[in-house]
Amino acid sequence: MGIRVLGLDHIHVETRDLKLARDLVGKLFDVDATHAAEMPAHGFVNVSVMLRGAPNQPFLDMFQSTRPDGFVGRTFSKKGPGVSYLSFRVENLDEAAAHAASLGLEEVSRVGYRSMRQVQFDTLEPLGFMLEFVEYGPGFWEEQASVNERLARGEEVEGLRWVDL
Repeated sequence: MGIRVLGLDHIHVETRDLKLARDLVGKLFDVDATHAAEMPAHGFVNVSVMLRGAPNQPFLDMFQSTRPDGFVGRTFSKKGPGVSYLSFRVENLDEAAAHAASLGLEEVSRVGYRSMRQVQFDTLEPLGFMLEFVEYGPGFWEEQASVNERLARGEEVEGLRWVDL
């Protein structure tokens, strides 16, 4: 039996020029974009872009590598710019990961954030993109809003800081 999926959660897009990509998407579509955030420990700058007026739609998680040996840099070196991961929201992350592993897929990371848990698998050859499962804990989005307020005040939160593009 397959993994029960709650839907496509978000799409990772990797680019050489995050400012150019964010600005183009903002001119093409009616969007809300987060401020650029850098996570030096993982070697990337990131912007999340949500389509306005499209509730429950996947969002774009856009990345630019800051280090070739970082999380984004390694995928970028294999694939180049474009869609790198499709992230599916699941009811039970551990069951989803176990099922994917039972099919012989290689787990490459379990990088999550606060009560958001994620697991990534290398499916680049058979699917043309990497695969990610995500599970959100209760109150994650409210907690994230609080983190964003702190970042806006110039604080660094758990290695994450806002930067200008």
